[in-house]
Amino acid sequence: MNIKNKGFTLIELMMAVAIVAILAALAMPAYTSYVQRSARAAVQADLMAAAGRMERVKAQNFTYGGTTAGALTTDTISDKSPTDAAAGTEKYTISLIHLESDGTVAEAGDVVTGYEIMAVSTSKFDSSKTEALKVDHLGRKCYKPLGSSVSDCTIGTDGTWK
Repeated sequence: MNIKNKGFTLIELMMAVAIVAILAALAMPAYTSYVQRSARAAVQADLMAAAGRMERVKAQNFTYGGTTAGALTTDTISDKSPTDAAAGTEKYTISLIHLESDGTVAEAGDVVTGYEIMAVSTSKFDSSKTEALKVDHLGRKCYKPLGSSVSDCTIGTDGTWK
């Protein structure tokens, strides 16, 4: 009798699993980088859209939302951020900073003549590193890349984003 074995041996299956594991290990960093670049592009678009909304407010009211900082809220920029669909968490925290004519942060009662809109990546996005992006009322931008404790970037000092 001639019996032919059909199927795969355990060694053949283990080799296939090893190859798939190696390919996954090579692909994971590229995928993670792609997700980060995608979220960064989305938040850049959100920052520019928020800056456009602030300029429309100024065109209609001749000021950025009101005459004093106390009258302005972050609702003007519609605090949106790219989210992680699986976890339902924000990848960036977006904030609006009101400025006086000398560029200092406006307090309640001060006349607001400018703004900065800043996005800082959350620890939920990447637990070991954060990054910051900012745009101001003059259209200037800054970007501080992933680092261990980035909480802000300085326009004119740090790099820019396109």
